[in-house]
Formats: sequence, structure tokens, C-alpha cells
Amino acid sequence: MRSAHDAHDILASVSVDVTPAPALVAHRGFSSRHPEQTRAAYQAAIEWAHETEIPLGLECDVHFSADDELICLHDLTLDRTSTSTGPAFERTVAELKLLDFGSRSVPDPEPEQRELITLRELMIMVRDARQDRIPVNLVIETKHPNERGRAVEERVAAMLAEFGWDQPGSPAELVSFSIKALRRFGWLLPGLKRTLLVENDLGRWRDGKLPDGVRVIGPELVLIKEDPEFVERSRQRGHYVHAWTVNEPDDIRFCRDLGVSTITTDDPDRVAAVLAE
Repeated sequence: MRSAHDAHDILASVSVDVTPAPALVAHRGFSSRHPEQTRAAYQAAIEWAHETEIPLGLECDVHFSADDELICLHDLTLDRTSTSTGPAFERTVAELKLLDFGSRSVPDPEPEQRELITLRELMIMVRDARQDRIPVNLVIETKHPNERGRAVEERVAAMLAEFGWDQPGSPAELVSFSIKALRRFGWLLPGLKRTLLVENDLGRWRDGKLPDGVRVIGPELVLIKEDPEFVERSRQRGHYVHAWTVNEPDDIRFCRDLGVSTITTDDPDRVAAVLAE
């Protein structure tokens, strides 16, 4: 029989991987189940977090409507996601609410699957869910270039302050492809987490460096596949890697095994199942 001393020596010789599982972010809501960034997509993501008790970020892209409200819509135009066409910033929220954002992706959509929502509406959904102890947070991407420039970051900052989410510990995270936007957020909301999104090429960030005050980089999945060692280079500099958009089981395992800190996905359910293997 082994002594307690022997057991201690054996345990001490074992290398234990203590890297935490990646955090999950629902890309434009639960977009594998419902049309992206509709009320239904965000409701489904919140319900999933409630049922599973798995923390989940709700990602949204924001820019202005014609009547000066921030809307949750990836494209600056309506052509891809709705049955209408033209710039979204030429329509008021009331006009956008009358459009159909569901029929391009699902047959005979329900009202919630057709409905575009505003950032304020989404913030209220997150606030109410958190009050019910549902583990959700908000991941806000500001879109650039746009007609209003820095006004987007200024409005986001003002709204977060209104909700009391402008200090460290806030349930909101800020992401952008624009370095200028992240710098503005650094001035406006210095206590909040910021992520620099990258696509097409790692470019000057290839060695793991990041702009001052930014500790998270968000490359698209293909860039990590082209240069898997990038994750470790970033980690050695004390930075985190947030991969997007990761949906397939092999890609999920790939990101997990590399030590990616956060995964943005269209299907949180699938990612959670693979991570639980």
C-alpha cells in the first residue's frame, strides 16, 4: 500500500492543465436557431443561459438609425438581412420595426423573428435577465466606417453610464475592428474590457503586441488556423485570444486545446457540448 507521502510525490510529478474552458459568446444572438440580431435570437440565447446556467455573452453590432437611436444590425444596409433594401440609417426605428428581418432565413417567421431591436431594448433584456440571476453579459461591437463616426462610441458610453455599467465589473464588453474606436472607448470607459477584432491578416499584431490598454485580440478563426502559435505568443505577453466565428466540433476542440480564452459562435449549444466532452 502506498503511503500518503508516496501519493503526494506522485501527484507532484503530474502536470495538471489548469487552463480554463473558453468563455462563450452568442454571435448576433442564438443565430443558428433564429434570424440574426432579432428579438427571437436574443431571447433564445437568454433562455439557453437560463436553462444551462452557462455564462453567455450576447454579441451585437450597433450603428445609428435616422432618428438617432442605436440599432442592433450588422450591415449598414438592409439588403442582406431584411426583405427591404437601402441604408438602415435612412430609416427611423418605427420604420425599421415594420420591416421583415426573418423571411430571408426562415420560412413563415414569427413576429419576434422578424423584429429588429435597438441597443436600448437589448440592454433592458440583459438587465432584466441578470436581475433574475441569468448569467448573461453584453458584447457591443461598433461598426466603422459609418456616417456618425465617434458619435457611436460616445452614445454607447452614455447608455452604459445610464445603466450603471460604465465601471469595472460591468456586464458589458466593447469590441471593434477600429483602433480609433477602441482608443475612444479607452478614454470614455477606461474600466471596461476592450477587444481588437482582426480579419484577413494578423499584420502588426502577429507578435502578440496590442494597442495600449487593450488586452484581448479577436482574430477570425482562419487566422488562428494559419498560425496556431499566435495564441501562445499572445498569452506570453499577458494577452487573451477571442476567436470568431467557431461552429464546427473540430474547430471548437482546436481552439480549446490552443488555450483560446473566448469563442464566439452561432451555436452555443454545440460548443458547450464539445467543451463538456
